[in-house]
Amino acid sequence: MNPVVLSLVMAAALQAQGVSTTSHVQSAAAPSIVGQWESVARNKGGIGNVLEFNADGTVTQISAAMSDATYQVQGEWLRLFYTDESTGKVNESDTVVELQGTDRFVEKAEDGTEQAWSERIGPRASETTPLVGTWCSVFLDTLTSYKEFTATGKAFTRMPFVVLRGTYSVEGSDLTVRILGQGEGKYPFRIENGQLLIKNKEGVDRAYKRSECRLLRGY
Repeated sequence: MNPVVLSLVMAAALQAQGVSTTSHVQSAAAPSIVGQWESVARNKGGIGNVLEFNADGTVTQISAAMSDATYQVQGEWLRLFYTDESTGKVNESDTVVELQGTDRFVEKAEDGTEQAWSERIGPRASETTPLVGTWCSVFLDTLTSYKEFTATGKAFTRMPFVVLRGTYSVEGSDLTVRILGQGEGKYPFRIENGQLLIKNKEGVDRAYKRSECRLLRGY
Protein backbone atom coordinates (compact mmCIF):
# COMPACT_ATOMS: atom_id res chain seq x y z
CA MET A 1 0.00 0.00 0.00
CA ASN A 2 1.44 3.39 -0.98
CA PRO A 3 0.93 6.87 0.56
CA VAL A 4 -1.90 7.64 -1.90
CA VAL A 5 -3.80 4.60 -0.70
CA LEU A 6 -3.03 5.59 2.89
CA SER A 7 -4.69 8.95 2.29
CA LEU A 8 -7.77 7.10 1.06
CA VAL A 9 -7.62 4.99 4.21
CA MET A 10 -7.59 7.98 6.52
CA ALA A 11 -10.35 9.75 4.57
CA ALA A 12 -12.45 6.62 4.67
CA ALA A 13 -11.95 6.43 8.42
CA LEU A 14 -14.03 9.57 8.81
CA GLN A 15 -16.77 8.08 6.63
CA ALA A 16 -16.58 4.81 8.53
CA GLN A 17 -17.18 6.60 11.80
CA GLY A 18 -20.38 8.00 10.32
CA VAL A 19 -21.85 4.50 10.18
CA SER A 20 -19.75 3.06 12.92
CA THR A 21 -22.63 2.26 15.23
CA THR A 22 -23.89 -0.41 12.83
CA SER A 23 -22.95 -3.31 15.08
CA HIS A 24 -24.80 -6.62 15.59
CA VAL A 25 -26.40 -9.08 18.00
CA GLN A 26 -27.88 -12.36 19.15
CA SER A 27 -31.05 -13.52 20.90
CA ALA A 28 -32.77 -16.82 21.54
CA ALA A 29 -35.48 -15.95 19.00
CA ALA A 30 -33.12 -14.70 16.28
CA PRO A 31 -30.36 -16.46 14.33
CA SER A 32 -27.06 -16.23 16.20
CA ILE A 33 -24.79 -13.41 15.13
CA VAL A 34 -22.06 -14.23 17.64
CA GLY A 35 -18.70 -14.29 15.87
CA GLN A 36 -16.83 -12.11 13.42
CA TRP A 37 -18.31 -10.56 10.28
CA GLU A 38 -16.78 -8.42 7.52
CA SER A 39 -18.22 -5.94 5.03
CA VAL A 40 -19.30 -7.57 1.77
CA ALA A 41 -18.75 -4.32 -0.14
CA ARG A 42 -15.61 -2.24 0.40
CA ASN A 43 -14.84 1.18 -1.01
CA LYS A 44 -12.27 1.85 -3.75
CA GLY A 45 -9.48 2.05 -1.18
CA GLY A 46 -10.37 -1.41 0.12
CA ILE A 47 -11.86 0.00 3.32
CA GLY A 48 -14.51 -1.98 5.17
CA ASN A 49 -15.75 -2.82 8.64
CA VAL A 50 -15.09 -5.84 10.80
CA LEU A 51 -17.75 -6.61 13.40
CA GLU A 52 -17.21 -9.04 16.25
CA PHE A 53 -20.14 -9.96 18.47
CA ASN A 54 -19.21 -11.80 21.64
CA ALA A 55 -21.43 -14.14 23.64
CA ASP A 56 -21.02 -11.91 26.72
CA GLY A 57 -22.87 -9.03 25.01
CA THR A 58 -19.81 -6.98 24.04
CA VAL A 59 -19.11 -5.86 20.48
CA THR A 60 -16.05 -4.55 18.66
CA GLN A 61 -16.16 -2.68 15.36
CA ILE A 62 -12.96 -2.16 13.39
CA SER A 63 -12.56 0.00 10.31
CA ALA A 64 -9.72 -1.48 8.28
CA ALA A 65 -8.00 -1.63 4.94
CA MET A 66 -8.74 -5.16 3.72
CA SER A 67 -7.60 -7.31 0.80
CA ASP A 68 -8.25 -10.95 -0.08
CA ALA A 69 -6.22 -12.92 -2.60
CA THR A 70 -4.90 -16.32 -3.57
CA TYR A 71 -1.17 -16.90 -3.64
CA GLN A 72 1.63 -19.04 -5.00
CA VAL A 73 5.27 -19.24 -4.00
CA GLN A 74 7.58 -19.89 -6.94
CA GLY A 75 11.25 -19.83 -5.99
CA GLU A 76 11.95 -16.40 -4.53
CA TRP A 77 8.71 -14.95 -5.88
CA LEU A 78 5.47 -14.49 -3.97
CA ARG A 79 2.63 -14.22 -6.51
CA LEU A 80 -0.67 -12.76 -5.33
CA PHE A 81 -3.87 -12.89 -7.39
CA TYR A 82 -6.68 -10.42 -6.62
CA THR A 83 -10.15 -10.85 -8.14
CA ASP A 84 -12.27 -7.77 -8.82
CA GLU A 85 -15.67 -8.73 -7.39
CA SER A 86 -17.56 -6.46 -9.79
CA THR A 87 -15.84 -7.50 -13.03
CA GLY A 88 -14.30 -10.89 -12.24
CA LYS A 89 -10.96 -9.64 -13.59
CA VAL A 90 -7.88 -11.10 -11.89
CA ASN A 91 -4.94 -8.81 -11.14
CA GLU A 92 -1.52 -10.19 -10.23
CA SER A 93 1.12 -8.74 -7.93
CA ASP A 94 4.59 -10.33 -7.78
CA THR A 95 7.12 -9.63 -5.03
CA VAL A 96 10.56 -11.05 -4.26
CA VAL A 97 10.56 -12.45 -0.73
CA GLU A 98 13.35 -13.77 1.46
CA LEU A 99 12.67 -15.91 4.52
CA GLN A 100 15.05 -15.10 7.35
CA GLY A 101 14.89 -17.97 9.79
CA THR A 102 11.40 -19.31 10.51
CA ASP A 103 9.74 -16.19 11.92
CA ARG A 104 10.60 -13.31 9.59
CA PHE A 105 10.29 -12.61 5.90
CA VAL A 106 11.43 -9.64 3.85
CA GLU A 107 9.81 -8.23 0.72
CA LYS A 108 12.27 -6.87 -1.83
CA ALA A 109 12.25 -4.85 -5.03
CA GLU A 110 13.67 -6.47 -8.17
CA ASP A 111 17.01 -4.73 -7.53
CA GLY A 112 17.23 -6.47 -4.14
CA THR A 113 16.49 -3.47 -1.93
CA GLU A 114 14.35 -4.23 1.11
CA GLN A 115 10.86 -2.74 0.96
CA ALA A 116 9.11 -4.24 3.99
CA TRP A 117 9.43 -7.02 6.53
CA SER A 118 6.99 -9.11 8.56
CA GLU A 119 7.32 -11.12 11.76
CA ARG A 120 5.37 -14.26 12.56
CA ILE A 121 2.55 -14.18 15.12
CA GLY A 122 2.04 -17.39 17.05
CA PRO A 123 3.44 -20.85 16.28
CA ARG A 124 4.73 -22.01 12.92
CA ALA A 125 1.87 -23.84 11.21
CA SER A 126 3.85 -25.98 8.75
CA GLU A 127 7.37 -27.36 8.44
CA THR A 128 7.18 -27.72 4.65
CA THR A 129 5.43 -24.43 3.78
CA PRO A 130 7.02 -21.83 6.08
CA LEU A 131 4.92 -18.92 4.80
CA VAL A 132 1.70 -20.48 6.11
CA GLY A 133 0.52 -18.74 9.26
CA THR A 134 -0.10 -15.20 10.51
CA TRP A 135 2.32 -12.26 10.34
CA CYS A 136 2.48 -8.59 11.26
CA SER A 137 4.42 -5.60 9.98
CA VAL A 138 4.44 -1.82 10.48
CA PHE A 139 3.29 0.47 7.65
CA LEU A 140 4.92 3.92 7.48
CA ASP A 141 5.90 3.60 11.16
CA THR A 142 2.30 4.26 12.19
CA LEU A 143 -0.12 1.42 11.40
CA THR A 144 0.25 -2.29 12.07
CA SER A 145 -0.63 -4.52 9.12
CA TYR A 146 -1.58 -8.16 9.60
CA LYS A 147 -1.21 -10.93 7.00
CA GLU A 148 -2.42 -14.52 6.92
CA PHE A 149 -1.35 -17.19 4.44
CA THR A 150 -3.39 -20.39 4.59
CA ALA A 151 -2.43 -23.92 3.61
CA THR A 152 -5.21 -23.81 1.00
CA GLY A 153 -3.58 -20.95 -0.94
CA LYS A 154 -5.52 -17.97 0.40
CA ALA A 155 -3.91 -14.71 1.51
CA PHE A 156 -5.57 -12.06 3.67
CA THR A 157 -4.32 -8.62 4.69
CA ARG A 158 -5.96 -6.45 7.33
CA MET A 159 -4.76 -3.02 8.50
CA PRO A 160 -7.00 -1.66 11.30
CA PHE A 161 -7.07 2.08 11.93
CA VAL A 162 -10.30 2.78 13.90
CA VAL A 163 -11.43 0.51 16.74
CA LEU A 164 -14.75 1.06 18.55
CA ARG A 165 -16.04 -0.98 21.47
CA GLY A 166 -19.35 -1.29 23.22
CA THR A 167 -22.23 -3.61 24.08
CA TYR A 168 -25.21 -4.93 22.15
CA SER A 169 -28.57 -6.58 22.65
CA VAL A 170 -31.22 -8.08 20.37
CA GLU A 171 -34.97 -7.80 20.67
CA GLY A 172 -36.90 -9.42 17.84
CA SER A 173 -35.46 -8.05 14.59
CA ASP A 174 -33.88 -5.00 16.24
CA LEU A 175 -30.24 -4.71 17.17
CA THR A 176 -29.39 -2.16 19.85
CA VAL A 177 -25.76 -1.09 20.02
CA ARG A 178 -24.15 1.07 22.67
CA ILE A 179 -20.74 2.33 21.51
CA LEU A 180 -18.52 3.82 24.22
CA GLY A 181 -18.48 7.60 23.90
CA GLN A 182 -21.00 7.62 21.03
CA GLY A 183 -24.31 6.72 22.61
CA GLU A 184 -26.92 4.19 21.58
CA GLY A 185 -28.43 3.20 18.24
CA LYS A 186 -31.16 0.74 17.24
CA TYR A 187 -30.98 -0.97 13.85
CA PRO A 188 -33.28 -3.47 12.12
CA PHE A 189 -31.33 -6.56 11.05
CA ARG A 190 -31.83 -9.96 9.48
CA ILE A 191 -29.78 -12.90 8.27
CA GLU A 192 -30.44 -13.74 4.64
CA ASN A 193 -28.55 -16.20 2.40
CA GLY A 194 -25.86 -16.48 5.05
CA GLN A 195 -25.29 -12.72 5.19
CA LEU A 196 -25.99 -10.38 8.07
CA LEU A 197 -27.96 -7.36 6.81
CA ILE A 198 -28.12 -4.29 9.05
CA LYS A 199 -30.18 -1.23 8.11
CA ASN A 200 -28.30 1.98 8.86
CA LYS A 201 -29.79 5.34 9.87
CA GLU A 202 -30.35 6.23 6.21
CA GLY A 203 -32.43 3.08 5.72
CA VAL A 204 -29.78 1.33 3.59
CA ASP A 205 -28.92 -2.33 4.20
CA ARG A 206 -25.25 -2.95 4.96
CA ALA A 207 -24.23 -6.54 4.21
CA TYR A 208 -21.69 -8.55 6.19
CA LYS A 209 -20.34 -12.06 5.68
CA ARG A 210 -18.66 -14.46 8.07
CA SER A 211 -14.93 -13.78 8.17
CA GLU A 212 -12.79 -16.40 6.45
CA CYS A 213 -9.54 -15.33 8.06
CA ARG A 214 -8.37 -15.42 11.67
CA LEU A 215 -6.89 -11.94 11.62
CA LEU A 216 -8.34 -9.40 14.08
CA ARG A 217 -10.39 -12.00 15.97
CA GLY A 218 -10.43 -10.84 19.57
CA TYR A 219 -8.55 -7.70 18.51
